Amino acid sequence: MEEIFQVVLKKKDSLANTNTKYTNAYKTKDGDVVVFLSFSNKYMRAYVATGKGKDVQSAIEEAISVYRKNKAVNFKPVSVKLDVVTMLLPVKKDQSRININKDEVFYRRGEDGLALSEDFSAAFLPEEVEAYRMIKNRHIQKDRVFDAFEKHFLLPEQKITKNFIGNDFMDLFKFRTDSHYIDKDGYLPLHRGHRTYEDLSKEDLWKAIELTKDNYYKQVVNSKGKYIYSYMPQEVTQADDYNILRHAGTTYSMLETYELMPDENLMKAIERAIKYLLTKVKDIEINGHKAQVVVEKNKCKLGGNGLSIVTLAKYTQLTGNKEYVPLMQDMATWMGQLQDETGKFAVHKQVFSTGEDSGFVSHYYPGEAILSLVRLYQVDKNEKWLDLAENEANYLINIRDKEADLDSIAHDHWLLYALNDLYRERPKDMYMKHAFFISEAIVKAQRLDKKEYNSEWIGSFEQPGTPRSTPAACRSEGLCAAYRMAMDHGHKKEADQYKKTIIETIKFQLQMQLKPESVMYYTNKKLCLGAFHAGLKNYELRNDYTQHNISSLIAFYNILNNY
Repeated sequence: MEEIFQVVLKKKDSLANTNTKYTNAYKTKDGDVVVFLSFSNKYMRAYVATGKGKDVQSAIEEAISVYRKNKAVNFKPVSVKLDVVTMLLPVKKDQSRININKDEVFYRRGEDGLALSEDFSAAFLPEEVEAYRMIKNRHIQKDRVFDAFEKHFLLPEQKITKNFIGNDFMDLFKFRTDSHYIDKDGYLPLHRGHRTYEDLSKEDLWKAIELTKDNYYKQVVNSKGKYIYSYMPQEVTQADDYNILRHAGTTYSMLETYELMPDENLMKAIERAIKYLLTKVKDIEINGHKAQVVVEKNKCKLGGNGLSIVTLAKYTQLTGNKEYVPLMQDMATWMGQLQDETGKFAVHKQVFSTGEDSGFVSHYYPGEAILSLVRLYQVDKNEKWLDLAENEANYLINIRDKEADLDSIAHDHWLLYALNDLYRERPKDMYMKHAFFISEAIVKAQRLDKKEYNSEWIGSFEQPGTPRSTPAACRSEGLCAAYRMAMDHGHKKEADQYKKTIIETIKFQLQMQLKPESVMYYTNKKLCLGAFHAGLKNYELRNDYTQHNISSLIAFYNILNNY
């Protein structure tokens, strides 16, 4: 790969006679090996050149020749990916001929490429099928397939173009490849377009956090301080929906990033996001007390005030700017007035205009609220916030979760954050015991058996469907808090177990971070780089997905750095 890279960068004229042998390579009816070379810069979708030859080297040489002949004069690649075809199958089990407008196409996302003919004259890599969204609802999207013709230098090929545009019936094949990537940082074998991690180092974590800081976090906040809430990179579309809790949570993660890696431009994005958050704050009176609440769609939520306080407290601690302390105190006052005689927050979501309880109950808002009250205490040293935090913690442990077992207790990362902080201010054994109980349940639910699960699934947790990045990230966040509690108070055995689980979890998570090799075929690369997509086969980029993943990476980096 290094030699291919040097030839592409024109630091070498041609490949040496390497006698490359590739035992898994598929061969066409003519006995040819088929390869694809993808050439990517920092801005646009990658160019892809196909090459065929009697061996891998000659096929690569043909692909390089195609690229040199057709590339734009000012195009300067920064990375190259080699795909060697290993298998070709008709798109249907018994035939390749289909009605492209009507017939359903079944394929494996991220694994199957599409060839419009058996000779690979027009063929698109598995990652391109996803990045261009060539298949939607099991049907070929002809316009999206055609969008890739330019990057394959196919537009001048009139026969291929005319046949594709003009015919409803055509032969269609699925193929698979082995993938290899190289850029200035070195060589990587890829699995379904992404790198994998056998081990996990501080350097891996640092680079992953830095990638997000320098790209996604700086691009995702607009000039008004509002996030691109949800982005579909394959369709280049943004969702109209919004969630102010996730806005606050993402801002908190960006503050954690700034704390680790101070960056003036990142802080500017953070301050824009805070100013937008403040536009949602309204005055309210509750039980004769003046207070303030975060309001979205005429609803004020326990979690909305909670995460806003967590964020503003972090900003206050990092900058020394105390202008938001009165606001946090007013927010906490509203929360405190929601507690009933049992100590619980009796209202989780309230209609702002009427004061009516919506009846909605969140399992996670209480942990967010407890954490916020402790964090506010750490800023203003008012013991009443700790009293309120203890009221809810006591209720959760002694009433709500009293009958829970390892299979039923919620894997509540916010509560683990909260109990770690609360225990340091009010050290009661039941807080640590409950934190260890939740942590034991998380450890128990992790998928580790390589014989039972697909290799990509290792490190994820028992849940329905294909594993997702954020549920895993939340668990590693929580375990990092539990690890610090355990290590700081003499429970090394528990801490060691949590650390093992965290490592496997983060290795799983990192498969879903968009790195340079993962965005080769996307358009808006700066926005995508560093973001975490929803799941192994779900490519939505929602701000809280990256929030939780980056917060977990920062937490574990700090553990490796300090313990």
